[in-house]
Amino acid sequence: MINVLVLGVGGNVSQGILKALRKTGLDLHIVGACISPLSTGLYMCDEACISPYANEEGFIDWLVQLCNDKKIDIVLTGVEENIRRIAKDIDAFRAGTEAIFVSSTYEQLLIGQDKLRTCKWLKENGCNYPAFCELPDKAGAYKLAEEKGYPLIAKPVSGKSAQGIYVIHDEAELAAAVWLEGYVLEECLGTSKDEYTVGCYCNKEGQLMDVIVMHRDLKHGTTIHARVVENEAIRAEAEKICKAYKPGGPMNIQMRIDKDGRPVCFEMNVRFSGTTAMRANFGFCDVEAMIREYVLGEKVDGCFHVRPGEAFRFDEEMYIFGDAVQDMTEKHCIPDMSVYEMH
Repeated sequence: MINVLVLGVGGNVSQGILKALRKTGLDLHIVGACISPLSTGLYMCDEACISPYANEEGFIDWLVQLCNDKKIDIVLTGVEENIRRIAKDIDAFRAGTEAIFVSSTYEQLLIGQDKLRTCKWLKENGCNYPAFCELPDKAGAYKLAEEKGYPLIAKPVSGKSAQGIYVIHDEAELAAAVWLEGYVLEECLGTSKDEYTVGCYCNKEGQLMDVIVMHRDLKHGTTIHARVVENEAIRAEAEKICKAYKPGGPMNIQMRIDKDGRPVCFEMNVRFSGTTAMRANFGFCDVEAMIREYVLGEKVDGCFHVRPGEAFRFDEEMYIFGDAVQDMTEKHCIPDMSVYEMH
């Protein structure tokens, strides 16, 4: 049996990892952890516990102790704060436990989690990139507007899920936006109908195993409909980015088609994606690949056989009967979820 710890199971990305794990057919014991007893993902696991925040001083010590107590083989998470903290303290983590954690380097994560750094990196590495300027920069902003026209997009450099984004339609709105701190101003690439999410996976040797391209529709920054497509231009651009970036394990690239028909990356998620479960159902099994490669020492070619299809995301409920939530709140750990009735 393989013991897997999934951190941040209250979030949709980690919940997607859980769904992908259940599809692998491997003999797994899944331990889930999150900061709140009201995190739905806790009750999707075989065992669960409450975790500290990633920015707390004792987080790594807690993680190492949990891995050792539960004999964890591999730690997975879709939460950027968790990934960044473990990557930053990876030496302490590895010194304290035999559990495996796979990610890109801390420096690579900083690039992917900062939209300004992402634009600069794309430009410096010969990849397609949106025209941009750092804010506050009045001269640069007006130059960008003159060259690219309206609308423009003002984004917080460290924002996610479309939070804090402003669409700039004219000079009056631009005059208010040029003073924003911690923002990047970008040209507007196509429309929401021109957006694609691209999943990539690189093995231990840095070889890109496969790419899955999905056209997507969004609601509040989350994919609600995705369709697997064949697009050689998007695939080629994703391969170029991965070859230059050399991510460790999974990477998600968000692109739009610009007015010249070029696929342009506007965001890189150096982690599993919110569409991880969708991708697994279409044959792009990056979660399974990571376990087979790093825990079992197997080749992972068989984890990537993408087939066409469409996915729809919809609301659903979980029903818990008995004292599971109360026990999690009071005890901060439930060693066996099967004793509770859940639907």
